[in-house]
Amino acid sequence: MKRTLLAALPALSLLCACATTGLETPAVGATTVATMDLVPAPSASGSSDDLLPPQVQAPAPQRARRAVAPISALTTANADARRRPDPDAFVDAAQMYAYAPGALYEVYAAPGYLSTILLEPGEAIVTVAAGDTTRWLVEETTSGDHGDPRAMLLIKPTRAGIRTNIVLATDRRTYLIEAIAVQGSAYSAQTAWTYANDRVRASGSHIDGIALEELDFRYRIETVRGRAPHWRPVRVFDDGRRTYVEFPLDIATSEAPPLFLRDGSDVALVNYRVMGNRYVVDRLFDVAELRLGGQRQTIVRISRERPRTRGGHR
Repeated sequence: MKRTLLAALPALSLLCACATTGLETPAVGATTVATMDLVPAPSASGSSDDLLPPQVQAPAPQRARRAVAPISALTTANADARRRPDPDAFVDAAQMYAYAPGALYEVYAAPGYLSTILLEPGEAIVTVAAGDTTRWLVEETTSGDHGDPRAMLLIKPTRAGIRTNIVLATDRRTYLIEAIAVQGSAYSAQTAWTYANDRVRASGSHIDGIALEELDFRYRIETVRGRAPHWRPVRVFDDGRRTYVEFPLDIATSEAPPLFLRDGSDVALVNYRVMGNRYVVDRLFDVAELRLGGQRQTIVRISRERPRTRGGHR
């Protein structure tokens, strides 16, 4: 029986082969078969991996900001706050500084000469302190009549080539003074200040309907090219949204300078409205310039001063 089955196996294999060759095989390329990409269906198992959002590559770590040495920071801050005598800000021999809280005012003195510091009428000295009281003479006095006295400070160095600081505290404000002793006969005969807020306060408590306490007058005005023009602004202030550049009242009788904004080395003309003797700029700025003239332009720069206080921008 086993021999009969073994003998039948070759015949059975031959019969299957013949049946297979009898089937029709379609030729390749005879018909076009449409193909489509199949998107795998979500896993029915509800795996948590299917619910995770796509992975976002974490940003590269930023380099830590380089720390500034305290002495370097102090040097930069003092240099920015320092005010020096301006040839265009003298009335006879009196140097007139525009007062700003936190500014450092230079006063030049010479051995054998007295330099005077004059305060506004009615302002009283509370205390005076000097860093070097050995080589500097600092003395208080008053001038004017008894009805309208003016406090005055007398300064004199014992020799040239020295310097010190003087803190002058009054019943109205504090003055930070740097006294510098030089050789020769050139010295600061008198130093005084102008006070923008007080000039405005004397004319009323509002400007264009805005209360004085809402205005910021901390702007520096300096002539950086040419002589001081007659159209040089008398003051600049802002209300937190707009900036006002105020000119002398006779500005309408002469050519008015255009206003440019300065950003580093870039200078661009800015839009403004003319209202009487004021320019109104519908924005705040840090540095702007009034320019007039051809090749030899007269340039007056306006800089917004930022008080260095912690926790506030103004």
